[in-house]
Amino acid sequence: MTSGYVYTQGDILIEPYKFEKILKLKIIREINEHSKLYLSGIVSDEYESSDQCVEWANENAVIKISVKDDKGEIKDLFYGMISTIAIKSVDNVKTLEIEALDNTCKMDIEKRSRSFQGDNIQYRDIFNTINSSYSSLIMIDYISAGRKIDKMIVQYNETDWEFLKRLASHFNAGVIPECRLDGIKYSMGRGEASSLYSLDEFNYSVTKGIQEYKIKSAQGIAENSVNFIIYEFTTNIIMDLYNTVNFKDRYLNVYRCEMEIIDGVLLNTYTLRDEKAIKVRKYYNNKISGVSLEGKILSCKSDVVKISLKIDGYSNTADSNSEWVPYSTIFSSPDGTGWYCMPEEGDAIRLYFPDSDEKNGYAISSVNLECSNVEKRSDPSVKSLGTKYGKEIVMSPGAINIISSNNTMTLNDGGGISISSDSSISMSAPSISIDGGEVTIKGKDKVKLMQSGASITITDNIDMSGSKINTQ
Repeated sequence: MTSGYVYTQGDILIEPYKFEKILKLKIIREINEHSKLYLSGIVSDEYESSDQCVEWANENAVIKISVKDDKGEIKDLFYGMISTIAIKSVDNVKTLEIEALDNTCKMDIEKRSRSFQGDNIQYRDIFNTINSSYSSLIMIDYISAGRKIDKMIVQYNETDWEFLKRLASHFNAGVIPECRLDGIKYSMGRGEASSLYSLDEFNYSVTKGIQEYKIKSAQGIAENSVNFIIYEFTTNIIMDLYNTVNFKDRYLNVYRCEMEIIDGVLLNTYTLRDEKAIKVRKYYNNKISGVSLEGKILSCKSDVVKISLKIDGYSNTADSNSEWVPYSTIFSSPDGTGWYCMPEEGDAIRLYFPDSDEKNGYAISSVNLECSNVEKRSDPSVKSLGTKYGKEIVMSPGAINIISSNNTMTLNDGGGISISSDSSISMSAPSISIDGGEVTIKGKDKVKLMQSGASITITDNIDMSGSKINTQ
């Protein structure tokens, strides 16, 4: 055991509860996890009027653990929220049992869905948006350094804590909760300045994470399997996560700590790892795989669109706050053939994620929405394609109608072809042939046929003109 003050059971201070004897005290701290407290002890039979300390506990109940050395100096060990509290009475001996989590657990309750998109959004902006929902919060950002997101990032059905861990993994870093202070305190990654300890423990264990090395090596964040050697030992020295320890002539970092009372002495079991092995592999949100999010088109160009999403309350109204995403077409080919039919501004759309990586998302067609003209969507046998500019193609079982405002062409199975317009109809070609058993040309006021300098005009009379007229 390393030299230094040895805290014993009598040095432990607990607020607001009073124990006659502590039976169990364990505090577990680990990167990317809430710090956990397990506490049990014997209390007076008259404590808090018997069972009232359990009855009065609510969602805001807190507990604080500290220690006091022989000089009277107090060191805080844990300050957090009670998650479970119970009193057990056996032979008139009452045992109070408490489980608690550090205050970052407040960020791990409510599931949220929202998107972060835009050319100028930094990771720090996302951190600030997350933190703005909580009071008494302090975050130290050691990782982002002004870096901007390169693709849309979507928090989908995740708590803020889950989302923060995923964001930190983009930098191969972890989230480190601070369990010794009141309020929500945490850091993204580790700082450059970290306390250095030199320890020489004779009782220890050593293991090697071979499978972990294989996984991280495949992701390009592991160089050598030697870095995945893990040491574990027990000491009375109190250290923090990520503290640097000179052990066995290697500089290692505290990855996990388990503080516990053993035989009346407060001891700490540490897991030490190489800094390169502590790197976190990139996390993905598997819950978003196969999900379609409703949205509206902000703008289109070429074969990409910008979308304002329903999960954001359609709050994105400017192109600068949105990202271009591909639009899925029915079919396409490298030579440019295929179906090109882009949506228009304001159209309903869905953003589809084929897998757990948001960067692979693309826009697809929308489900049917309520229409002001119900008849247009009342008959499944009638297919239609229309634009907001009054252009429409309607394919019914017996006909095809091509409509452009007040101009209509109808191809009818039983009635032939009809063309209707409220303005002129013009046909132009090097050669036009009209052939039929009977040809009828009607004009309400006049029918006029012209060829070069010759013409025939039919009104109430027939007028013919030309350099030479032959009749028989």
